[in-house]
Amino acid sequence: MAIEKYDELAAAVEEARAQFEQFTGGKKVAAMRARKALQTVRRLAQECRVEIQEMKKDSGTSDTPTG
Repeated sequence: MAIEKYDELAAAVEEARAQFEQFTGGKKVAAMRARKALQTVRRLAQECRVEIQEMKKDSGTSDTPTG
């Protein structure tokens, strides 16, 4: 997995925060943009989770200790 995906996720979180701050500052239209940004965060986070799971499967390692 490329680190670019995490950079994209971080940028989406920053955008959501900026829009939320505008909304709480009185700009009601920013609420829609904040919700859209949060939906993007959700999608990107899910993509990261799937990629991590695939990498874990491909490596054949387990989190459980052997002994």
